[in-house]
Amino acid sequence: MNNDNMIALGSPPGIEIDMSETHYVKTFAKTSTSTLLEEVNKILANKSNINLALSGGLDSQFSLLMCLKLNKNITAFTYRTSWNGIYLNTDDVYIAELLCKKYNVSHHIIDIDLNNFFNTNQHFKYGEKFFNSSPQLSVHFYFIELLKTKYNIDHILLGGDPPLMQYQSNFSSDNNIRMSGENFYQDIMAPYHLFCKSIDVECIRDVYYHSPEAVYCAYKNNLEVVTNKGIHFEKLDDNMPEARYKQNKYLFKFQYYNNIINGLLPQISETTGFEKLKKILAMESGVYNQFDILYRKPMRDKNINSIQNRIFNQVMKGKRRHGQSRNIIYDQLITDLYIEFNQLVLDTNSTQINQYSFDF
Repeated sequence: MNNDNMIALGSPPGIEIDMSETHYVKTFAKTSTSTLLEEVNKILANKSNINLALSGGLDSQFSLLMCLKLNKNITAFTYRTSWNGIYLNTDDVYIAELLCKKYNVSHHIIDIDLNNFFNTNQHFKYGEKFFNSSPQLSVHFYFIELLKTKYNIDHILLGGDPPLMQYQSNFSSDNNIRMSGENFYQDIMAPYHLFCKSIDVECIRDVYYHSPEAVYCAYKNNLEVVTNKGIHFEKLDDNMPEARYKQNKYLFKFQYYNNIINGLLPQISETTGFEKLKKILAMESGVYNQFDILYRKPMRDKNINSIQNRIFNQVMKGKRRHGQSRNIIYDQLITDLYIEFNQLVLDTNSTQINQYSFDF
């Protein structure tokens, strides 16, 4: 195994991600009587000053409020994207500015011209070397590299995605647990850490996975949301007409964070500015998925060693079956929490709050 392709977050780790040919993801959990915030405080104990990537979305808002609660000295950085003079992520930039003014946080805005970035093929630079098939992630990596060059940052705290549990009405405790969005570990989390390592910047993303205790508290918070808020996110029956589209977790994520820290500014749903770019390209070309055709598909095709492409090739050759390909190994404590979560949804008669998802 090539150690360069192994990511282990924390010491002892809360998660291991092996990106080699025998790829796997393994989570580690340890019971804790502390809160998630207290466990994060331990993870960040050696940092009084924090460089924060503040997009304005829920995840980075939570990171900001978390650092404020922990009395950190914060310098926030936000990128502002444009396309032919049209600013794209205006909502998020506005929220980031609003929060920084409210809490008197030092704030820097970095402008990125996406037309120039994509049409000079700069996104490929941040692709296959880091197992990245996403043009959006390439922009994020370029942004971090700009911060390294201009501000000489040695670390960056990013939001990341908390582990959100999904209720399954037909779940059996005899089966191995499967959660939604499991491709996240290998397709998103790993590329961030591999890229940051390449430019000697400590990546503090998905802080919930940086210790076994934090992992335990992060998963346990799902149960607390069901108990305290009376809501849950649900895997819908595939036979339901809306099952394919009603997969937006925004409302549950908002309450997941709100159960830990109050003060997040709500939005209609999670947006990044790329939705506007997709609209622009679709209107100009008359092709609904023009963004994917121009930028996403070439990156995906070029990224031949990505887990996604390996799995596709193995499925096509009959060596793997769909649904058994990501090799996610959950700690037994997480499995126990998931079983308890499913039962808790039933016992409390909580309300399903799935929302419809749209490309843009």
